[in-house]
Amino acid sequence: MRSDLLDVVNSFPFNEVSIGYRLVTIFTADELKEAQIGYSIDINGQSLTGTGDGDWYPSWLVIGNEDETGDPIFIDADDDQFPVYTAMHGEDDWEPDEIAVSLNSFISALCYIKELSVGRENPVALEKNPIPTDEQERILKIISETNKNIEMDFWETWLENE
Repeated sequence: MRSDLLDVVNSFPFNEVSIGYRLVTIFTADELKEAQIGYSIDINGQSLTGTGDGDWYPSWLVIGNEDETGDPIFIDADDDQFPVYTAMHGEDDWEPDEIAVSLNSFISALCYIKELSVGRENPVALEKNPIPTDEQERILKIISETNKNIEMDFWETWLENE
């Protein structure tokens, strides 16, 4: 595994971000190999990758997951910026949605979400302390400006008060 990628993964300031019903877990460098099971390899270490439409590409590396849906969060390790994607789990083919233009911008976006999550870590706390609309808009604008041309659905669902 590329040492520059491991350096970035090891630099994550936290391994979980939880707000309302949503929890994203980012794996440690030690967990990355096992995290690939079911995506790029099977339990015996055999490749599950391909280069056709809907295949899991050999350059994709799972770095975390979103627990509400179980969807993986992964990067394209062939791109020096390590763009970050998610894809719906269990759809028989993989259709990635880019959620950050780089791993660094993903970390930054998660840091903004982490700050907003204080006092809103679970559904009951979020109901008692909803995110003000102007704060939702401010954070989404920051994320959008640092991640040009991505779909914002992933980030918008984080900031819903439901």
